[in-house]
Formats: sequence, structure tokens, C-alpha cells
Amino acid sequence: MVSQASLHDVERLDTAKIARELPSLIADIARALHEPVPDPTVQRLEFATRLAELSGRDGIAAPQLVRDLSTLQSVLIGGLESGVGHDPRGTLDAVEHVAELFSAIQADVLEEVLRTRSRELEWLGSTDSLTGLHNVRFLQQHIHHLLGVQKRYGHPFAVLLIDIEGLKRINDAYGKVAGDRTLVSVATALGEQLRSVDTPIRMGGDEFLLLLPHQTSIRARVVGERVADAVEAVENPTGQPLRVSIGVVSCPQDGTDAEQLLETADAAMYRAKAAGLRIVVAGDGDAMRDGGNGHAG
Repeated sequence: MVSQASLHDVERLDTAKIARELPSLIADIARALHEPVPDPTVQRLEFATRLAELSGRDGIAAPQLVRDLSTLQSVLIGGLESGVGHDPRGTLDAVEHVAELFSAIQADVLEEVLRTRSRELEWLGSTDSLTGLHNVRFLQQHIHHLLGVQKRYGHPFAVLLIDIEGLKRINDAYGKVAGDRTLVSVATALGEQLRSVDTPIRMGGDEFLLLLPHQTSIRARVVGERVADAVEAVENPTGQPLRVSIGVVSCPQDGTDAEQLLETADAAMYRAKAAGLRIVVAGDGDAMRDGGNGHAG
């Protein structure tokens, strides 16, 4: 009935802190045994957090906490035994109640650990490990969400597909570490030009994509100019500015299908690249209408 703790587990605990804080914790747990609360799970997680602090953990998501709870349970039961005096029946009842409560706390902790791990895996699955931006998997989910919002409420959104020239040259001449550092700087520069509702995505390699809710192509082009300025200002080992080619599309103006929008953005981006321009907006009849925004140098 009483969880057995190893001598090593007990010795590593901060006994001074436990001696100072355990009495109030015992009192709170004792009250919890007899006073029903609206949400016992929340209460047990609060106890778990306090127990985690006593065991030296940063939070209840620590996998080692379940073992710590067994150790602390032994210490806590020792405190209860000294608190109930020479009443064997009272001691037995208290020990049984504590064991029951700790079992529930451990179950809640395990559930919280699983939830945390699930969130972490979901984040990892939709995030580019180098830049911390969202990846193509997240793009597929989010663009369909924006399409649903547009269909239901009529809210437009814009897509900017961005190609960064010069990153391969940095990799070849200065090594992968320098290339990766420049990529991270580019990702940071992109994020600094966006609103909190906008979504920067790394497509892979030298390509990035921006999803801009509530934006038309005309307004998105202004964002594109800011983004191009910011990326071209990123410091890199070559000492030369990076070159940016951006294709801009909007929904519903240029389509209401995810694949169609992405293909159109890709075509506009390659038009910009071929013409030596920074930005081409899909739907423009002549790419040279954007002639004023050619690459410097």
C-alpha cells in the first residue's frame, strides 16, 4: 500500500525545503480528502505542481515526476504517521486516503505528460527545424482554412512566394553553417515585416511563402516591397545583398483552389526571376509594368 522509495531517491530531496513546506501541504491535502471541490482534477494538478517543486522539478510535465511522487508519498506518509499520534486506525485511514489521492495525482500527471508530448510532436511536425517557421505541412492545413473563411465570409487573402538567390553561393563558398545562419537571419527579417495574423512558411531550400489574411494583391505588394528591402539588407558573408524574387497572388481574384493559387504564385515568382524584377503580381499583363522595382546592381 505504501510506495517504497530507494534511499538514493530520498537522499537527493531537499529535506530542509520539505521540512519547511510539507506541513502546510499535508494540511491542504488532508482538507482535500474531506472537502469536495468543483474540479478535482485541477486541484490534483495544483498539488502535483507543489510536489514537483518539493522534488526539485521545473514542472509537472517532467517524466521523472511520477517516480518522484512515489518518493514524496513515502515522506508524506511518514509525516502523517507522526501527525496522527498513536491512533492506529486513524493512521491506516490517513495512509489509505493519501495513497488513493497520490494514485489520482499520478494519473493526472501522466495524462498531462501525454498531452504535452502530443503538442510537442504536433509542433515539430508542422515546423521547420532550422528557422522555426512553419513548414509545407502546416501550409496545406492553413491555406485550406483561409479558403474556407473566404468562401464563408468573403474575406480575401494573399499569397507571396519568395525565392532568395545567393544562399547556395554562401553554402558553397563559406560552408553550411554560414548558409544556415543566413537562412535564420532571412526568416527573422521576414517575421519582422509581418502582422501577428500573417504566417511565414519555409517551403524548403531557398524558398519561403507568406500567407496574409484580409489582404488583396495590391496591398500584398506593399508588404512584398518591405519584405524584399528587409531580406536584401540581411548581412551575409559575401558582403553583397541577397536577391529576392516574389510572386504575388490573391484569393478570390486569382483563384479559389489551393493548388491553383500556389501554381499561379510560382509562375509569377519565376516571371520576376526571369525578368530581373523583385515582384510580379499575378494578373498583370506585362511583367515589365513592374520595371521600377528591378534588382539593384
